[in-house]
Amino acid sequence: MEEAANAAAPKEGEAGRLLMVPGPTNLSMGVRKAMSQPQVGHMDLDYAKEFSEVVRLARKAFRNSNGHQFVLTGSGTLAMEIAVTSIVSPGDKVLALNTGYFANRMVEINKAYGASVEEIRTEFGVSANPDEIRRKLAAGKFKAVFVTHVDTSSTTCNAIKEIVKEAKNSSSLAVVDGVCSVGGLELDFDRLGADVVFTGSQKALAAPPGTVLIAVSRELLEQMERRKDSIRGYYLNLLRWKSYMDDPRGYFATPAVQLMQALKVALQELDEEGLDARWRRHHANAEIIREGIVGAGSGLVVKERAHRADTVTGIWTKDGAAPDIQRVLRDRYNIDVAKGLGENGTTMLRVGHFGNLTKEQADYFVDSFAKASAGR
Repeated sequence: MEEAANAAAPKEGEAGRLLMVPGPTNLSMGVRKAMSQPQVGHMDLDYAKEFSEVVRLARKAFRNSNGHQFVLTGSGTLAMEIAVTSIVSPGDKVLALNTGYFANRMVEINKAYGASVEEIRTEFGVSANPDEIRRKLAAGKFKAVFVTHVDTSSTTCNAIKEIVKEAKNSSSLAVVDGVCSVGGLELDFDRLGADVVFTGSQKALAAPPGTVLIAVSRELLEQMERRKDSIRGYYLNLLRWKSYMDDPRGYFATPAVQLMQALKVALQELDEEGLDARWRRHHANAEIIREGIVGAGSGLVVKERAHRADTVTGIWTKDGAAPDIQRVLRDRYNIDVAKGLGENGTTMLRVGHFGNLTKEQADYFVDSFAKASAGR
């Protein structure tokens, strides 16, 4: 296996380092070439056709045939905030499932817009319990439930189907942060029944950072249109964006044209591979990596197998060893991984294994990690 794995090592002058951080990910040559095209005007009719194709392909990536699809320029945090502004009015009571740093960001954004936020907090590396959510929802009325499918800080994967079901059974809106899941983990928007699912371009979709993709249910859009108070945002207002999504020949705000062109190629590559096939590839690579980590004598942050994400894995290292292992992987093996956030910066590594990652690259990581963690 070592010989095959070494053959997958990044070569000088080719793709650069093997990015195995929790985003961004490595880009295909096709995506990279898309960003090097001559500048096109954002009001160009050919660009309008390209953007319409981006929206169509985004629908396929979400399996969103019944709702509305949005693609905007911005980071994942913009998608979080626009989901809040489009739903929440000051004083609305919402439930946030706090399973890590990015789930906590949803709490903070809701508070910034005047929501009355109640939380269900879990231990680090532990997913939200649908039974506890059911009891909480039965005890009071909530406008919306906010849940992070995969939190890249704790690498915890929530039981999204069960959680959305509990939210809808209680007549609450269901908002899903799919930044670290869409394209890499099973998520069928039409079947899931959520009201909002959003993601960023730079993770399992294998496009550059800078664009967000948002699926919205018909029911929610109708609720937004009936709101008595106005949405507290201008750029952060899905109703303002809807006409542009329907017909991009108009104008609302200047998009990052090259990023949209690159996203189109990335979505075409996903479409060619097939969504189900991409989910299977992510799972197979994740299993290789998790088995290799345990085989090297390290522990996984998420103990329950069912709650481990196929897009990112957290590793417990020996006390203080995370920075050294990260440095050896980078300097000796040309692999980038991320440390844990905050207090976990010296004891935890976070490994992203999504996008275009191949089996050979997963094998190369396992071999390199075993050597790096052994001090070789």
